[in-house]
Amino acid sequence: MIDRRRALSPAMRAACAIAIAGSLVACSSRRRAPPAGEAAPPPRTTIDAAVAAAIVAGCDGTARSLGPGLTVERHRIAGASPLPEVEPCLDVVRIDLRLHQLALVMASRDGAPRPIPRWVDERRAVAAVNAAMFGADHKSLGELHDATHVDRDHDNERYGGWLVFDPIDASDPPARMLGRDCVGDAGPDGRHRYRAAIQSYRFLDCEGRPIAWADPKHYSSAAFGVDRQGRLVLVHARAPFRMTDVATAAGELALTGLLYAEGGPEATLVAGAGADRMVRIGSYESGFWNDDSNHTAWDVPNVLLAVPRATATSP
Repeated sequence: MIDRRRALSPAMRAACAIAIAGSLVACSSRRRAPPAGEAAPPPRTTIDAAVAAAIVAGCDGTARSLGPGLTVERHRIAGASPLPEVEPCLDVVRIDLRLHQLALVMASRDGAPRPIPRWVDERRAVAAVNAAMFGADHKSLGELHDATHVDRDHDNERYGGWLVFDPIDASDPPARMLGRDCVGDAGPDGRHRYRAAIQSYRFLDCEGRPIAWADPKHYSSAAFGVDRQGRLVLVHARAPFRMTDVATAAGELALTGLLYAEGGPEATLVAGAGADRMVRIGSYESGFWNDDSNHTAWDVPNVLLAVPRATATSP
């Protein structure tokens, strides 16, 4: 999501400043839609009542395997959507960090932006999602770095949380969620125990409870976090909802925290390989892409990856 404020009228710029749980989201500009070629199979855009009932029944939280240490489940999102014909489901991928390690790709170090499926193939990853929003310079709008490269060292005070990973002390968990208002190592100071960090807006508070967002807009969304078993969790909803509704659904997933990754057409999640590969692509975004027509993975500069550990064995 790149900054488009300069392209907006003063009235539109004012409308774009939406308080989110004490934070502020800036509207973003998009470049043109990418050409076809990185597309997922188009989903249904119209469904009858019987099929709709079957879809909702399928969002029952049942987990299925996508490979070693990798599962996916679907959960119902309750709330009003401007596209009720789109599956009102939240895809939730859980990744065992005993078998997989986290990594970042950043355009400021790793080359031009590209679609997430291509980043996954190049890095031989098993899963990936957007690493938060970015500006016109392709750099993150919040803190983003790993052990060897700093994309952005600025603490964005509008952002309330961090995902940190690659611990300095091997006795620490491989990944943790931190919150600006959380205490001890669960707060901002916990960043100093890890080499890598991604900063963004929070869906959940320090106790894992939903945070109410003031943003009234609806959009497809992607997110990342950690569950109570220490697994990395990647989340995607193609159906457009208010982020308050997504936060409410996330509050039922036994997570320690969840951060906003991206919204609208750029929100992308990839998990699994071969016949089990799952690609989820966003579309709807209020005031920008007001339909379910996007089926192409857009170029993005910064991505969170899960890569198999070279020496890991199945526990």
